[in-house]
Amino acid sequence: MNELFSALHEKERTRLRLLGFLFLVALFVLIFFSFGQRRSYRLFVERLQGREKAAAEAEAKLAESKTQWAQWQEAYQDIEDLKENSFYHVGEEASELRLDLDKTFSEAGISTRSYRYNYISLEKERIGKINVTFTFIGSYPILKRFLQTLEQFPKFLLLDKVDFLKIGGDGTMLELRIVLAAYYANY
Repeated sequence: MNELFSALHEKERTRLRLLGFLFLVALFVLIFFSFGQRRSYRLFVERLQGREKAAAEAEAKLAESKTQWAQWQEAYQDIEDLKENSFYHVGEEASELRLDLDKTFSEAGISTRSYRYNYISLEKERIGKINVTFTFIGSYPILKRFLQTLEQFPKFLLLDKVDFLKIGGDGTMLELRIVLAAYYANY
């Protein structure tokens, strides 16, 4: 290979050196810029991975928010169902309550002569309360059946208070003052 270079003229050798030098400079520039491009490529890949991670987190939060929104919608529907089916309706609460009391008493086998109604306004709440007071005279099994009927009743008609007035000598006859609480939606 040395013989090949010795056969060249001085001008050709200079040009060959110049071409070799330019080739080395071009190779150096290419390597230098390729490392820079490689570095920027890695930076872009890291940024992309960070954005993909942020997008996945955002999608997870969105899915969680949708789930929570669905739960709130379900709760709102449950509240509307409670208002419609479990509370008495404003303006009709007395007649609805009277019908429900008659139904409950007939199922339990109780006959009462008189009721006393007492409206209680719950200022801070959006519900109203009606206390119904009556005197129960009967046996323990009838009282037990009445309490079971109240427990199974779908509306908010609850036992509020029981006062024992008289108990028969053999314990078969009871005379009680019972207070029931009925609730109505006040909106």
